[in-house]
Amino acid sequence: MTGNPGIAPPGLPADREFSEEFSRLHVQARDWIDSYYDRDHMLRARDWILFLEPDAPESLIFAAMTHDLERSVPGGPVLDKQNMSWDDITYNTAHCERSVNVVGDWLREHDASDEFIEGIRTPIREHEFGGSPIGNIMQAADSISFLECNGPLVANWVLSGDCTLEKGLEKLHWMRDRVLLERGREFASQQCDAALAEVDRRLSGGST
Repeated sequence: MTGNPGIAPPGLPADREFSEEFSRLHVQARDWIDSYYDRDHMLRARDWILFLEPDAPESLIFAAMTHDLERSVPGGPVLDKQNMSWDDITYNTAHCERSVNVVGDWLREHDASDEFIEGIRTPIREHEFGGSPIGNIMQAADSISFLECNGPLVANWVLSGDCTLEKGLEKLHWMRDRVLLERGREFASQQCDAALAEVDRRLSGGST
């Protein structure tokens, strides 16, 4: 993975010096997300942030690796994959706002500074639709990471009856087409092609 110039290398770059606060919170957050079903997507979103924006603020990097964690807390908004649109504004807004609150509360409990907590709000709030420059970077990293990691997840939705094949493929196409950051679009397209091929392989009898 590290040898491909078109793929984000995994992990934090060794040649960048991070603050004590970020380093401490990063280690603690790794433990937090370890049991989350989509942890690989979260970690790769972090990696794509650094690939797209090597000097990204630490709060943006942290936001990327925690942006979906409201789904780990019972009682959140529910998306009916079969019948609701992937870009449903009510669901996606509720998902983003709840994640801002869940991550913000966690950061307060772990003695993060007010400045750091404030820095995660916009990127998490905008990770579905973008909007600001920092939100567009976040949205691109989220999209590319989802496409890179979650072809198998979408195939399992179809196999389990959570949604039709058509609806599953719509999800992949939406994640590609929604990217607002111009320099992220080519990577989203490449990862979408790979995800579509993975869905086809699994639905044709390949490994699950």
